[in-house]
Amino acid sequence: MNIFVYLLLSSLSLSALADRWSPGSDPRLMSVQEYRFNQLPLNANLDDSDKYWANDYWPHRKGSINKRWNTPDQKGFDTVSPNREQVLKMTSEELATLAPSEKFDLLNGNYHYPLKAEVSSRAKSNDPLWWGICNGWSPASIVHNEPLPKTLKNPEGLSIPFGSSDIKALVSYYYAYHHKVPTTNQMGRRCMTGIGPGCSNDFNAGAFHLVLGNKVGLENTSFIADLEKGRAVWNHAVIKYDAKIVGEEFVSSRSVARQVRIRNEVTYVMEIKKNSWYPTNGTEDHINVTRKYEYNLDLDASGNIVGGSWISSDRPDFIWNMARAESFNGQYARITELLND
Repeated sequence: MNIFVYLLLSSLSLSALADRWSPGSDPRLMSVQEYRFNQLPLNANLDDSDKYWANDYWPHRKGSINKRWNTPDQKGFDTVSPNREQVLKMTSEELATLAPSEKFDLLNGNYHYPLKAEVSSRAKSNDPLWWGICNGWSPASIVHNEPLPKTLKNPEGLSIPFGSSDIKALVSYYYAYHHKVPTTNQMGRRCMTGIGPGCSNDFNAGAFHLVLGNKVGLENTSFIADLEKGRAVWNHAVIKYDAKIVGEEFVSSRSVARQVRIRNEVTYVMEIKKNSWYPTNGTEDHINVTRKYEYNLDLDASGNIVGGSWISSDRPDFIWNMARAESFNGQYARITELLND
């Protein structure tokens, strides 16, 4: 081979090793502090038994939180809510069969059911299957303890019973539609098709490893991830990772001194299969799912992660976080009384 061609190809190969993140994949978006590879734990597990709870994602096509989950048919559409006179005659067992939205309306003394009407304006039976409130459930499960059943009195002194799933539904709905924060930090872009430039490496593998190591490994907290490429978005709280070094190569380039190959098993909380009156953490109804990723990390001469590239075709779409709601406003104020924080 011509020596000029050889040197050119070598130069191109080395420069490609430094696969740095784009501005939308900058780890600073998630407040990453530690960049040194050997200071990041290779595995970590969030074992807080009170948080990271499973939940229904309350799909639109099933009525969202208008679904009467505590009944045999679990209807979410075309239900007739009881008027005040009927409510005052209902037993606690009968009240327990109402939808989360109906119970919360009654808790506020709203016998005309404004929350139920609001939910009805959002949820349609022909909505795509993946439309729901997992974008509210995931951040809520990170910052709030799993709810316990509670019974609260409305302004007329009527006792309204709430199961754990009722409260999960209400706090998740609030986070999905009414929790206002100055910013929601996100790394990576939503991939709409599963293929193409926007779905290849807009979310850098090195940046992903940095967030895992900093958040789960060092800060002992979670973040939210859409772990599948494609149009549908499924948000989950990441709770565990187990990374292994499966290869290492020393290189010589201006920005990269070493490349480390990683196989990582990342675990997240899955949607619940059935709603429950009682908490599900630690029971067979709570399901965690693990996905396997493989990628290269680019390290500089000081051992800092400066980039990376995906090897596996399976990779996260984007990740994000949301600050805790310090208060619940308007008609949602009494959610605070329902929580187990």
